[in-house]
Amino acid sequence: MEQLYDMHCHLGFTPAPATSAAAAAQAGIGALSCTVEPAEYERLRSALIEAPNVAVALGAHPWWIADGRVGDAELERFCALAPATRFIGEIGLDFAAPRDDDESQRLQIAALNRILDACDAAPAAAETAGKLVSIHAVHTADVVLDLLEEHSTTDRHKVVFHWFSGTSDDLARAVRAGCYFSIGPRMLASRRGREYARQIPLDRLLLETDMPSHEGETLPANIWLAELGNALAGIAQLKNIDRNLLAERLTATSSALLGTERAALPRSSDLGV
Repeated sequence: MEQLYDMHCHLGFTPAPATSAAAAAQAGIGALSCTVEPAEYERLRSALIEAPNVAVALGAHPWWIADGRVGDAELERFCALAPATRFIGEIGLDFAAPRDDDESQRLQIAALNRILDACDAAPAAAETAGKLVSIHAVHTADVVLDLLEEHSTTDRHKVVFHWFSGTSDDLARAVRAGCYFSIGPRMLASRRGREYARQIPLDRLLLETDMPSHEGETLPANIWLAELGNALAGIAQLKNIDRNLLAERLTATSSALLGTERAALPRSSDLGV
């Protein structure tokens, strides 16, 4: 069975995350499930403790920071949890309306500085390999890249831009910094998104769905798999590469980032055929 990884989804929005994760496993889906606030992370981590196909990321979404749902207390909790947490996301900045005023921008930047500091507060030797960090950057790719550079985040951790929408110069800068990019059907629906998918190096590409889009929405495994398949087919066409070969490459990259690499399959010669 083909194995595909969704490197940015929101299982915490589903009514029954454990049921969704189990159905995904049966369908051959692995995932990085991002959260929007520390309380959601703690709930989801507990709910999915027996779901080895889903990694849960600690998040503080910029929308929630901008409107006050993630305030000082929530950020304190984030900073307490982050040192022992390998997966971080969704974090970042969003300066699109209605979050484009000076106060919102100030709050978001201050929060992201605290978050990036917390990511480096690793208490154990096991954390020296770094974290996997999923970034939201809308109308802010240049500012996010500045902050990542100031904190040396890309030197210490693996950074994934989710649904990248910056300028072509921002994209080139992110590639030079060693960043990865998760791409889904909605990104591929735009001309710029398709062009970026074509330009991004193959070894930096990942799949995503960003689903569900809101709390209470279900995520049936067949729909989930179809969305991943659509993104895979779209990228394969843009890259002029065989779909199955691309699936193998993206699966290898995703499993390495998540630390779920499987033992190498035996070669034909090892099987005597």
